[in-house]
Amino acid sequence: MVAFRRGALLAAAVVSTCDAIHRTPPVQDDRLRRLGGGHHVANVSGTKTMAVDGHTVSEVSERWTGKVVYAIFTSAIPRYHAALVSQLESWAERPAEEGRYVAVGGSNYPDEWQGKNVLRSQCGDGMDGISCKEATLLAEGAARGADWVYIIGEDNYVQTRNVEKWLEDKDPDKAVAYGVHGCGRGLFCKDNQAFNEGGGFCGGGGYILSRATLQRLLAHGAPALHEIYDNSTWPNDMTTSCQLRKRDVRLTLGPVMHGMPVFKISDYERIAKSDFVTTHYVSPPVMRWLHAEVEDKPDSVKKPLEELAFDHGCGVGTNKTHWNVDWMTCQGTQGGRQPMDRERAIKANLKPEEPLPYF
Repeated sequence: MVAFRRGALLAAAVVSTCDAIHRTPPVQDDRLRRLGGGHHVANVSGTKTMAVDGHTVSEVSERWTGKVVYAIFTSAIPRYHAALVSQLESWAERPAEEGRYVAVGGSNYPDEWQGKNVLRSQCGDGMDGISCKEATLLAEGAARGADWVYIIGEDNYVQTRNVEKWLEDKDPDKAVAYGVHGCGRGLFCKDNQAFNEGGGFCGGGGYILSRATLQRLLAHGAPALHEIYDNSTWPNDMTTSCQLRKRDVRLTLGPVMHGMPVFKISDYERIAKSDFVTTHYVSPPVMRWLHAEVEDKPDSVKKPLEELAFDHGCGVGTNKTHWNVDWMTCQGTQGGRQPMDRERAIKANLKPEEPLPYF
C-alpha cells in the first residue's frame, strides 16, 4: 500500500493539467490518428502506443514509448515534496533525465513545485485521491506505450539498474504484473475468485505492470477506469489488484522488493550490495546516503551523508510509535555493529518510548 528537500524540482518545462481526463480528446498526431484518434484500438503491427478514449496524453510522458517508467504519487504537503526531491537527487536522477520518471500530483499541486517530471491531475490531494491519481497514471502509460510502469511511493529507494536487468528477458506484450502478492484476501474484491484465492499486491515494494496489462486496464477508456478508481474507498494497491484479477492479468512474484522498514545501517549496507530493486520507508537523508552506498562512492562522500542519515546507526525517521521496539533494538546494537546487552537494558527499566542505552 503505497505510502508517502533540498532545492527545487528539476527545471520547469511543459506540465500537463490533464484537464480533459474525463472527455474525449482531439487527435494527438498522425500515429494516433492511424490508431483511431481517441478511441481504444488493439496493439497492432508492433505499434506500442494506443489512443485511450477520454484521455489526452501529456508532454511529460513523450519519451515513455518502449521504456521502463518509474511512477510515484505526490501531493501538496511539504514533507512529501521533500521526499520527492530526495528521489530526484539520488536514484531517480538518471531516469528523470531520460524522461522515464513521473510524479502524479493532485489538482492543487503548487505551481512552484512543478517541473518536467510532474503530471498534474484532476484528482483530490487526500488519501481518497490516490486511486484517482493511479488511474491517471495508468491511462498515460497505456497511451504512451511504456513497456513497463513501476508504481512506487515517495519513500521508496529503487535500484533502477537491477530493475531493468531483471526485466530484460520479460515480455511486455504479455498481460502480467510483478510484485509481492497475497495481501487483502477476505477484505477486498470479494466478488472475484482469483482475488479470494491469491489476494492482491502488497504495495510497500510497489508493482510493475506490463504494456499489455496497461492496455487491458484501459480497454474501455479512461472515464470507465476513473469511474471505478475515483469511487474506490480501498487503498490504491487493492483497487488496482482487484482490476487486474478481474481482467485476467497474471500477478507474479517480482524481483527482490523490500516492503517493510529497515532500521540498521548494517542491513542497509548489505541490501545495497544485493540484487534488490527497492526498499521502503526511506527518509530523505537515508535516501541520499543509500544512493551513495549503492553507487560505491568514496568515504569522503558517504560519511557526511551518513551523519545526517543515521542516529547511532539507526535510520532517521524510523523511530515511529509502532516501530519503537525495532528502533530500540537498533539503538542498542549501534545499527547492528555490536551485540546488544539485553541484561543491561532490562536493568535500565526502559519505558517503551525510550531508546536502549548506548554502549
